[in-house]
Amino acid sequence: MSRTKQTSQKTDYNGIDNLAIMSFAKNYNGSLYKWIKKTTGSTASILDFGAGNGEYANRFPKTTVDAVEIDPELLPLINQTVYTDLNQLPHQYDMVYTINVLEHIEYHQAVVNQLFDTVKPGGSIKVFVPARMEIFSRMDEHVGHYRRYNKRMVNELLQSAGFQVVDCRYYDFAGYFISLLYKWLDKDGRITKESVIFYDRIIFPISRLFDRLTLGQVIGKNVMAEAIRPR
Repeated sequence: MSRTKQTSQKTDYNGIDNLAIMSFAKNYNGSLYKWIKKTTGSTASILDFGAGNGEYANRFPKTTVDAVEIDPELLPLINQTVYTDLNQLPHQYDMVYTINVLEHIEYHQAVVNQLFDTVKPGGSIKVFVPARMEIFSRMDEHVGHYRRYNKRMVNELLQSAGFQVVDCRYYDFAGYFISLLYKWLDKDGRITKESVIFYDRIIFPISRLFDRLTLGQVIGKNVMAEAIRPR
């Protein structure tokens, strides 16, 4: 689903330009991939729900990850087995991850309920979403977000589906304040390659230091959570 806004029917995504530019955020993407892989064994079956342009799925060895993606423009960019519907999946998975997807789905609880069924008993899900409605800006509108989250919302979303949450924290401490400034300046919702590279190389490493110092419990631009399906 990549970053395609979802209701009961597909609508056009108008932020593919932002998605492509974010590929230049090497430190940011590398940090997320490290989190995705953490505690995942080499033989684990993995599903990337909403793989987009394959930013994370393509980092795994070919054929070792399944992906779900509905945007036909993005499908050729994914170097893994790709499905366009959750109902097409051939089996359950040891781990499912979804990065910046649920905010594009109007009825997100129904989708998380479906994801519960894709996880093996004892398996896990990792969820990463944008945080804090007070920084909802024209950028969110540009890329088709319905909402931004807080930790309580993510916990409730996962628990209502039947998952047991084992970790939930904020991510990118400095990004919250940069996003707040972006909103105050009333920017047009787009980002540039130069600004992404500057943030990624200069500010993001400092931001992650603050994430570690605060244990992700104070504030951040995103929420990251991990939960398990009880046996």
